[in-house]
Amino acid sequence: MESRSSRGIQEPQVWAAADLLLAEGLRPTIERVRQKIGSGSPNTVSPMLERWFATLGKRLGHSSGASAQGVAANGIPPALLQVAQQLWEAARVEAAKTQAQQAEAVRREIELKSAALDDQQAQLRQREVAFEHTRGSLESALASSRQALESVKGQLSEAARFQDSAQGEIRRLRESLAQTQSQLDAQRLEHRAAMAAREEGQREVEARHTAREHRLLGDIDRERLATHQAAAELAKEQKLRTRNEEEGALKLEAERVATRAAERLAEQLRTDVSEKAAELERLQSEIRSTKQANNETRARLAVEERAHQLTRDMLTSALTTNPKKRKPPAPPRTV
Repeated sequence: MESRSSRGIQEPQVWAAADLLLAEGLRPTIERVRQKIGSGSPNTVSPMLERWFATLGKRLGHSSGASAQGVAANGIPPALLQVAQQLWEAARVEAAKTQAQQAEAVRREIELKSAALDDQQAQLRQREVAFEHTRGSLESALASSRQALESVKGQLSEAARFQDSAQGEIRRLRESLAQTQSQLDAQRLEHRAAMAAREEGQREVEARHTAREHRLLGDIDRERLATHQAAAELAKEQKLRTRNEEEGALKLEAERVATRAAERLAEQLRTDVSEKAAELERLQSEIRSTKQANNETRARLAVEERAHQLTRDMLTSALTTNPKKRKPPAPPRTV
């Protein structure tokens, strides 16, 4: 019977290795067989070696009907057959022990693996519980996130509408600002033109005022004379009106008109005279102030001139009163 293991070890190889060990006087064991072959796992070699031991007696020609002369039916001496049987029995016992040890090791390994599997299952159950808890938390968080997302979407939509409205308002304000800026620029130009015209008018007014200042005294005299003449004419008109009251209502009305005109003229003349008199008084006050300032300046200049002159005199006196004294000439010698 020939069979192949999962690793390619054949049963004839195991049997041949066991025969060689037996011929060398060694008891065939699983480890020795593996060393002799050079490969193979204990689980593969063990059943093959068991079958070798099971068939060892038949291959050695052992039978219960051996001859009394001690010679086996196949010619093997009984002593050798007995040794072979003892070796076979020892190998069988050793194989049984090895198999039992291997079975115990396998059992322990299985128990350890089972315990490890139980631990893994317990951990897996804990992980499943944690996963269910985490999944519930994640689902709650996902629902909250969805609600928050919907809320954010609504806020974003509202913000987009507000942004569109704000941009429209900004455009409107910019247009209004541009219009206001244009109006301000136009107003600045108008203000500059008005200021220029005002300055020009002010210069003209100042020129006219300067010219009027020169004519002021003569105008006051002429207006005084005109006022006296108007008063004289008014007196004449009043006398004439007294004499000619009987000439009719038309002439009286004409006289009244002339009287009112004369009164207005006289009032205007008096007003002009008063204004020109006040203006003349102001000019005279300015002239007096200017004269006073000029007099004060002349006085300060005179004082400074006297101080400079006094200083020059003192320097001249100091220079002339301290000349170097010369020695008188020596008298002539007498022989």
